[in-house]
Amino acid sequence: MPNSIKKNFAFNSAYQILNVIVPLITTPYLSRTIGASGNGVFTYTQSIANYFVLFAQLGITNYGVREIASCGDDRKSRSETFWNLFSMNLVVGIAVTAVYFLYAFAIGSNQLLISLIWSLWVIGSVVDVTWLLNGCQEFKVPMVRNFCTRLAGMLFIFAFVRSEGDTWAYVFAISAPYFINALLVWPFVKRYVDPVHPTWAKMLMHLKPNFMLFIPVIATSLYTLLDKVMLGGMAGMEQTGIYDYAEKISKMPLAIITALGAVVLPKMTEVIASGRQREAVNLVRETMWFMQACAMALTFGIIAVAPEFVPVFFGAGYEECVPLMEVLSLIIPLICASNVIGVQYLVPSHRDRGFTVSVLTGAAVNIVINLFAIPAAGAMGTAFATVAAEASVLLVQAQLVRGELPLLEHLRDALPFTLIGLCMLALIRAVHFILALAVLSPIVILVIEVVVGGLSYLAMSFVYCRVTRNSQFARLFPKLAK
Repeated sequence: MPNSIKKNFAFNSAYQILNVIVPLITTPYLSRTIGASGNGVFTYTQSIANYFVLFAQLGITNYGVREIASCGDDRKSRSETFWNLFSMNLVVGIAVTAVYFLYAFAIGSNQLLISLIWSLWVIGSVVDVTWLLNGCQEFKVPMVRNFCTRLAGMLFIFAFVRSEGDTWAYVFAISAPYFINALLVWPFVKRYVDPVHPTWAKMLMHLKPNFMLFIPVIATSLYTLLDKVMLGGMAGMEQTGIYDYAEKISKMPLAIITALGAVVLPKMTEVIASGRQREAVNLVRETMWFMQACAMALTFGIIAVAPEFVPVFFGAGYEECVPLMEVLSLIIPLICASNVIGVQYLVPSHRDRGFTVSVLTGAAVNIVINLFAIPAAGAMGTAFATVAAEASVLLVQAQLVRGELPLLEHLRDALPFTLIGLCMLALIRAVHFILALAVLSPIVILVIEVVVGGLSYLAMSFVYCRVTRNSQFARLFPKLAK
């Protein structure tokens, strides 16, 4: 793995680690102040606002990075591409923002204030050009910016959220930092591009390919956002709040792992554009190996500690989160694999149609299962639908690249870590059985389980890689492999 990727992964991971730590600190507080119902309102209104964000951005997050990366070191080409892309996105974003305000005033007084606060998020998405910096493989500036505003948002939560009636403050603590982040990017734009007057012809030239990458984005939202809207409408806000808590914890570690995808995308675009196919295949295998090694630790770790984690973290009355977390943890290796194949290989290869088909398949599977599962099983039905959707996305993508990528090798690479994860799970449960006989506080027991699980997984993985002289381990961690 190139040093530039390792460096950018370190920067991106640092922010993603903060994204994991902040909810770990704030969620126990929020579960005891705004409760499941307040969180249900937050989740429901955020899911709706996020649809407007998706339409405001179209597919610019991936398309913009790919197009900027394709310009290489040609500053003139990069400047022209940026200003035409941004102008196109700005026109669309202004229209979407106007529609959002119409929606906010149309829904009435019950959710008007919260919806108006979410407008900061919508407006921020219109002017956010982080994709320019990512396309230039610059991750340090966004990381520092996000780090500061994320901490400010966390402090705001503790200062102003006191009861369910303060849900508006929780919304503000999330939407305002996003808006400020978008503004803070602009002082750095002049480092990478020069002023260029956009033209309608060139703006429209980007519209269709950008829209092609928007289709999978909106399709993905059908099983990451619409499922919560469906759950809220069919099973109530409390079920939505419980599901959201379980999903947040289960998906939290994904932020760190998939941070690698955002870093690899511009590099992979450069490699494929220059015709270095063998290097691209090797890069895919390295990232897949690393992500699956991490994914198995997290999946089996969550399953192992969920019974102790939920009462300590959320408090009494959230027991239903335990089985939800155990089921939802299964999506971690699935999303990691589809991130590598889809975002890190199909998108840089301009295989937008195949990527779109895979995500649409997942959306269809999710909606169909939710329609039948939510009335019968509530939040658990949505959890099963989510796992099935992610599995179907991966299966379609695997079919698309079966003759190009060594899929059987990827599977063999992941199998040892699956077995190591099972051993870790068994060890953690055995430790819990022993600790349950002693008079220890639930927090102490949970901490011991996490430490034992993490150290045992690392130790077993290290021994396996050294004994088998694993080639991926040697390339990624040459000093440890000696």
